[in-house]
Amino acid sequence: MKYKLLAIDMDGTFLDKEHMPTKGNIEYVHKAAEAGVKVVVCSGRIPAALKLILKDMPKNQPVIAGNGSIVYDHNSRELYYGALERDALIEIINIMRRDFNNVYYHFYDGDIVCSERFDKIIADFYYKLNSTMPKEFGVEIRIIPDSIYYIDKYNPKVAKVEIFEEDLNLLQSIRDRLEMLPGIEIVSSGFNGIEITNKGLNKGNALEFLVNHYGYSLDECIAVGNDENDVEMIKKAGLGIAVRNAKDCVKEVANYITEKDNDNDAVAEVIKKFILNK
Repeated sequence: MKYKLLAIDMDGTFLDKEHMPTKGNIEYVHKAAEAGVKVVVCSGRIPAALKLILKDMPKNQPVIAGNGSIVYDHNSRELYYGALERDALIEIINIMRRDFNNVYYHFYDGDIVCSERFDKIIADFYYKLNSTMPKEFGVEIRIIPDSIYYIDKYNPKVAKVEIFEEDLNLLQSIRDRLEMLPGIEIVSSGFNGIEITNKGLNKGNALEFLVNHYGYSLDECIAVGNDENDVEMIKKAGLGIAVRNAKDCVKEVANYITEKDNDNDAVAEVIKKFILNK
């Protein structure tokens, strides 16, 4: 099979434990692009949080962001932006306030991270990210006094909500409660987070949308990932691949599991084996 598109998850797949791309992965995604394969960054991150990564990736390639809520073509033209319905967003916030008041969450107004408090999550990721990179690669953080007031006043296009909690039993209780709501989709994110988008918006459906846009078939696609939010695209792709460090739920649906993990050029292994055939 000659593959035409390679969809790659970022955190835990293409990026190492320091959230940076390995040299081998960078080298081989360029080789894949030179061979005529579309190399698609397919991330749970919002577009602004991908800018530093994209500067070293092959140019003029499509992007899937926000767990499939946002799709760009190879010219950085927005093909799709799926915002959460306002009523669902308000209900999520009300449930968090009423039943899980001490649990941290934030949402994204486009590329702006919106939160009612400056929490360790923002400090350890976004604030640290902003403090260690050039300004043009930073992400705007907006601490707001009242999320519902903000939504009513500004009518933001919210691609997703993220909730983080170290107590995994409590996190599961939150997920169980929110899954009773209609019209939303929930996936785990890393070890202690869940991410919420509109129903039907996931990396798998975004991949299918992009494939149809370019006139390819899903059989001509490779998808590589490590976390629950990668499961749908791995199931849809003609060749679905889990990296060695992937969660069991990903390995269970994959056609191939890499010998290497995300710290040791797992994506380069995929490109060598299935695209360059070396």
